[in-house]
Amino acid sequence: MAIKFVITLLLLCAAELSMADDIEITLLGTGGPSPTIERFGPSTVIETQGQYFVFDAGRGTTIRLQQAGIPLDKIEHVFLTHLHSDHITGLSDLWLSSWIWQRQNKMQLFGPPGTKDFADHLQQAFTENISLRTLNSGLNEQYSKLIVEESAVDNIVVYQKHDIKITAFHVNHGVVKHAYGYKFESHGRKIIISGDTAYSENLIKHAKNADILIHEIAAASKALLDSNKRLTKIMAYHTDPDSLALVLNKTQAKHTILTHVLLFGISQKEVLTQLKNEFNRPLYFGKDLLKISIGESIVITAEN
Repeated sequence: MAIKFVITLLLLCAAELSMADDIEITLLGTGGPSPTIERFGPSTVIETQGQYFVFDAGRGTTIRLQQAGIPLDKIEHVFLTHLHSDHITGLSDLWLSSWIWQRQNKMQLFGPPGTKDFADHLQQAFTENISLRTLNSGLNEQYSKLIVEESAVDNIVVYQKHDIKITAFHVNHGVVKHAYGYKFESHGRKIIISGDTAYSENLIKHAKNADILIHEIAAASKALLDSNKRLTKIMAYHTDPDSLALVLNKTQAKHTILTHVLLFGISQKEVLTQLKNEFNRPLYFGKDLLKISIGESIVITAEN
């Protein structure tokens, strides 16, 4: 009996250790600038080992975190791909709400040049709010601080601890000089978040053989492109289906999830059909609150 008990205990411990190494990704927002209830602003959270890492904080990020059952007080690390408004308008809510929900550390914020100015002005704008809440609610004012790091460097490690490594790398977002994608690595697994980008060889270099590639998509009908010159300009700094097919075939990611969905006069089904004709690995359109669990296998589930 004692031997059986020891074996059972060891198996349980091994299972718990395995689960501790698991990674769960939740797409909080899969839209762009357009204000729609179906797709909130761009944001993705990755959880492993009890830690949460948020990439971009678009419109509604805090609401989606609540819907996903993710505790706001655990949100301590936020990484911005770039400073377009649709990627940052939810940051003030996330920063302050997680503090009100008694986050026990200062929030760490990383982004491209301009991030410090943005964060400094946010903190100035909410000075009175922070002062009043500190007086009235007994919150710790120190935890309301934003600790900011910004960089223009390509291929820079922005977080490394407990077998978790996050690397920021440059992508091609047109006139946006400093736009980042992110590589998240833990226990031999690799997750890539493209951020906003047109075709990017640098992204391909980092994303080869990724377990999960979360990549933006933009598509428009020929009729609209022919009649709308502004739309043509917008498409030039995003990834259309033809360019994405090249990216997918060069990276050969195990699973690809499409996000920051911009579709003009063309359906999701049409785009997916075109891509699947050119790429034969698992490929999905992301939706808000979709979850990807990475353990011994990869499981993708969506809220009804």
